[in-house]
Parts: sequence; C-alpha cells; structure tokens
Amino acid sequence: MASALSALANATATFTVAGTGVVTDPTTGNVTPATETVSVSLFLKADRVRGAGFPGVEIIETVFEGYALDALDPRITLGTEGGVEFAGEGTIPCEVVGLRLPYGATGLLGETLNAALGERIQLVSREQVG
Repeated sequence: MASALSALANATATFTVAGTGVVTDPTTGNVTPATETVSVSLFLKADRVRGAGFPGVEIIETVFEGYALDALDPRITLGTEGGVEFAGEGTIPCEVVGLRLPYGATGLLGETLNAALGERIQLVSREQVG
C-alpha cells in the first residue's frame, strides 16, 4: 500500500503478536505460545488525557491517533501491546485501543480510503504519576 501520508511518517510501532507453535522454557519446563514482532510505519498525533483509575492514583494517558502507512498484519487486534518510537527517541509502551474504521478495509469505500491514507489506528500509553 502506498499511502498519501507516507512523507509524513513520524513513528514506528513494534507489536508482539502470536506466532506459530509453542516455546518451552528449558529451566522451568513452562510452555508458552510463540510470539513474533511486527513493525509498522505510522503517522500519529498525540493528545494528553488525564484520568484517575482509582481513588488516590493519578494516571496520565497519552492517546496517539493516526494512520498505519504499511499494511497492518491481521494479527494486530484491539488489545495488542507493543511500543512506539518517534524519530529515534525512546520507545513508549502502548496498547492498540482503536483499529480499522467502521467502514472496514473491503468494499469500495474501505478499499479506496485505505489505499489513499492507510489503515486508521489508535494507541494509548498509560503512566502512573507520583
């Protein structure tokens, strides 16, 4: 996909997604699902939102909204965790909270908008203050 926003790419996100098979820890013998990492080029803007999750605990949520300039792996779904990096700065842990607009990626409208802009994505980063 060649997005019209490609020249505006300002972030790269790396997500951990399910792989194939399982991995056995040699020390403990615990079996866990295999995972892979998937990187995506993004055009994002940030908006700070303050919220309190619990009484006496202040949490800062940073919501990043924009477009995936590369085709999104179908394994990237709501709740997928990863990290986003802006212009070589440190990686910010994040979670996917919004994905693929309601019109979808198929049909005339979905295919046209996805081809022109890329797939819509919303990430959130949460940090406890104090």
